[in-house]
Amino acid sequence: MESYIPKHFDFRVRVFMEEPDFGKGVAQLLSLTRDKGSLSAAHKSMGMAASKAWKILKRAEADLGVKLVERRSGGKQGGGSNLTPEGEDILKRYEKFHKEVAEAAKESFLKNFGDLGE
Repeated sequence: MESYIPKHFDFRVRVFMEEPDFGKGVAQLLSLTRDKGSLSAAHKSMGMAASKAWKILKRAEADLGVKLVERRSGGKQGGGSNLTPEGEDILKRYEKFHKEVAEAAKESFLKNFGDLGE
């Protein structure tokens, strides 16, 4: 095989109304928030600063026009975060869409560049 033929590919999948603010990072943040019950625990596990987590979440919420995460203040019971029904829905749809796009992209890559052991 020719040495200039790529062996790997990458792509980005973002969904949005006006600005491309919902992609892999927001989806991962939402998924971890759901699993951990805490936005703080989610962004820490990603190695992301709290300010960045809030920024990307607020941008996605503003663009989509819907709240994605419900936050509970601390106190005796402790704080936490849960996805709103809309947050659950968009995350589920995004994950399915991303998986389908990834499968189609891999098929196209192999068709155009050959099966290189991927």
